[in-house]
This record gives sequence, structure tokens and C-alpha cells, in this order.
Amino acid sequence: MTITTTGGRAALAACKAAAAIAIGLTLAAAPPQAAAQKRSATLVFAQEATPPTLDPYFSSSIATRNVAMHIFEQLVTRGESNQVIPELAESWKVSDDGLTYTFKIRTGVKFHNGKELTSADVKASFERYKRMALARVSLAPVATMTAPDRNTFVITLTKPQPIFLEELSAFVVPIAILPAEQADREGNKIDLIGTGPMQFVEWVPDSHIRLKRFDGYKPDTRYKGNEGFGGQKNVWFDTVDFKIVKEPGARVAGLESGQLQIIEDLPPESAKRLAGNKSLVLYDLKNFWLHGAWVNHHRPPTNDLKVRRAMQLALDMEEIMEISTDGAYAVQPGLQYPGNPYYVTDGKEFYNARDPKKAAALLKESGYKGEELVIITNSSYQSMYKAAQIVSEQLKAVGFKVRVDVFDWATAMKRRADKDVWNLWFTGQGSGPSVGPFSAMKDVVSPQKNQVVADPEIDKLYADLVSGTTVDARKATFGKFQSRVYEQVLFLKFGDLYRKQAARSNIKGFAPYRIPRLWNVWDEGAR
Repeated sequence: MTITTTGGRAALAACKAAAAIAIGLTLAAAPPQAAAQKRSATLVFAQEATPPTLDPYFSSSIATRNVAMHIFEQLVTRGESNQVIPELAESWKVSDDGLTYTFKIRTGVKFHNGKELTSADVKASFERYKRMALARVSLAPVATMTAPDRNTFVITLTKPQPIFLEELSAFVVPIAILPAEQADREGNKIDLIGTGPMQFVEWVPDSHIRLKRFDGYKPDTRYKGNEGFGGQKNVWFDTVDFKIVKEPGARVAGLESGQLQIIEDLPPESAKRLAGNKSLVLYDLKNFWLHGAWVNHHRPPTNDLKVRRAMQLALDMEEIMEISTDGAYAVQPGLQYPGNPYYVTDGKEFYNARDPKKAAALLKESGYKGEELVIITNSSYQSMYKAAQIVSEQLKAVGFKVRVDVFDWATAMKRRADKDVWNLWFTGQGSGPSVGPFSAMKDVVSPQKNQVVADPEIDKLYADLVSGTTVDARKATFGKFQSRVYEQVLFLKFGDLYRKQAARSNIKGFAPYRIPRLWNVWDEGAR
């Protein structure tokens, strides 16, 4: 496989990185004991929350991605170390002026309905994404998209964008490739047909989502095992059930009894108790998400900056994180993690200031008249639920009137869409290992703007970021962005949440990642 460029300073850096990946594709580690792998009947994976949808263009929820990333694939995706790697693309090249990206599509790839993938499907998918996806800002610089022949897809930009491949490969709201026949479907109305190693079988509400092994899947032999969301994907189970188990104790009990083979979240206290259990394997997954809350700039009283600043001053992030995560956390001001190329501390003076007296004084100065501040949280993710209770009490202590509304995850997501019914919306902003500053910024950039009201300064900073020609320039812009988030109180970051996962010891090949990968996982005891 080759990834080539005909020049263009803006595109060259991205393509050099991609070319390096191409050279190293065959070096990916092969799954151990491959010869011993045998097919088994069913793998049961327990997750905390019900997906709001399985249409990947309309959800940034981890509950959606857990399932959808097994059904769908992307043109390009991310590797183990966050690098851009090909998936359904065979190769690509970039023009001298950095405006035209020409992709060759892998041949012989089939959708779950038996239809062979062509460039027409890729084009139709990108057009649907540009028209309606949550993160459609990723494709805002696209001028034209064409499919000149069956295996060629061409994108032309209005201006060079050095990080365009990073945008295409992001997976918070992935550009999943669908059959062209789905292009005109409304949001959440698609048939769940992709090119992934598993295909959709059924969704039983509040119980499970069942996928089955796609026997027509063509593994990507350029790789020898897992490589981020790419790689050579082999499924060793006839069916995989994503079991919805909201209560932590029930997940732990199911794991111990063997009814569940893998669980996505093991409470820290349970991890201590199970540490010596030889029938289980425990895994650490650090920096799982930024624990925090979006702040609605439309609905009173949080439409007033002084009120928002008073909230910011009232909160004790150490207390919030200690109680809500059972001690599995870190407190630091960055919206990226230490060690990330874009880690900055700009705006740190606003983070975890912990000054209730000043908060109360500023709230009085704002003219606050006791308007009800509505918190939306959910019962599906216990860390979010607990954090909402603590934040509520801390805000009440400085003079706020607070109401906490609790819903299941899917209902909470629907409520968030109504800008008139909430002030704080509790969430976890996925950040590692493969979500960088571009995805972080999309959440506050038009048209997504999770703070509801557009911020022209934030929109401008995003445009500057994606057009920056060097990492240093982009990092400086990201610093300004982070400062703006804190200054305007767009997002209240509490801290960095860590997570433990666990599996039965007979389940081999499982490696913790941002989203669970249930390919290349097998049952050692299969006969």
C-alpha cells in the first residue's frame, strides 16, 4: 500500500505522518496464540447506559460508539497512538496546493446486505454527514466531492487545512460509511448496515443490543492485529451481546458469576475486593473522560456571565471528584492531558478557585433574584449522578436555588436538546487516548455549540486552529481557546476521571481502549 503526496507544504506534514504509518502497518503485533483461537457462541459485554441512537452521525455518546464502531467503519481512522491510518481507504494523495485529496478505495469490501463497497457509497456518506451530522463542521471547508470511478473518491477544499486528515479520522461523531441508498434518510432513520466485522441483529430496550459475526467481512491484511480502530479484525464469537446493566453492583455480580464476560466500568471499591480473584483480570484505563457540565448561555440565570463566574467560584473540584469517582481521578486545569502535544494550562486561574465568599458576593452583585437553576443529570452513569448532587449542595451554599432533574441517559440527551429547560447538563467529555483538541473544540463551535448560544470568538479560534500550519501555532491557538472556555464559563470541568475495566480470565485478547474493541477477543476455554 502507498500513501503519496504530490506536494503542498500544508498537506505534506500530515501525509508524511500517514506515510510513516503505511510503512509500519505490517509491524502491528499479531494476537498471541492465534493458532489456538476457536469460535464460541456468545460474548456478553456489560455497559452502563442505553445508546440514545445507533445512527453514528447523531450521537457523541460513548454508549452509541461502544456498539456502532463494531458495525461501521471509516475511510480513515486512528491508530493505537492517535495517528491517522487507512481503513476503507487503500491509499491517498494530496495536491501541490493542499486543496485536493484523492482516495483510492479498498476493493472486495462488502456491506452487511451483500453489496460491494464503491466510491459512490463513500461520497453519499460524506454528503449526508456534511448535511446533517452533529460534527458537520468537520466538512465545512469542503467545496466539492466526486466519485470519478468506482474506486476513487475526491474531495476538494475551499482553502488548505493542514489537519484535514485528522478531522476525517476523528471518531467522537465518526464519518461512518453507509450504503448510498441510505443517503437521504433522516437522522436516526437509517438501516444499521455497515462494512464492519459485526452486523446488527436486534435491540431489546433496557436489555441488550445483539450483533452477530459478519461472515462476509474482509479483514484488512495490511495489519496483523489491533491498531486503534483499524487493524485486522477477526471475530471469534457467533454473537456479541451489549448488555445494558446500569447498576454497578449488578455488573460486578454478573462478572463474578460468569453471566458477563467483560464489563466496561468496575467501581474502585469493587476493584480492591476483586484484586486477588484469579478468575478475573482487572484493567486500568486512565484519563477516560473530563468530568464536568455544560453551561447553558441561553436560559436565565446562566445567561449572565457574573452568575456563571459565581458558580465557577463556588465549586470545590477536589470534593466533587473524590466523592463522585470514589477516588479514581486527577485534578488539573487542562482540557487535554499532561503529555498530550496540545496540553496547556491557559485559564488555570479560573479552575478550582474555591472561594465561596467571593462567589456569594458576585452572585449578589449580579442582581440574581432567586431564579431556579436546573441541573440535568442521569441515573445511568453514577459518577455523573453523584457529581450533580454535590454540585447542587455547593451552589445552594452560596445562595443559588437549585433543582436536580434525573433521567436515564437517553432521556437526558433528549432533554438537553430543549434549550429552555436546563442550565447545567452533566456529562463526561471523552478525551483519551485518541481525541485531540480539534474534537474538543467542536463541542463549543457552531453549529454544535453545547453551550447553546454561539460564541463568535470561539468560532474564530476554531478557524485559526484548523488552518495553523505548525503544531506550535495550533497549540498557541488551543491555549487561547482553553482560556476562553474558562473566562466565559462554557464548560465546568471538575477533573479527570479514571476507569477500571474487568474480564473473565478465560477471555483473551481484550485490550482497554477509548471504546471497547471486541474483535480479536476469544474464549480460551472454547472447544
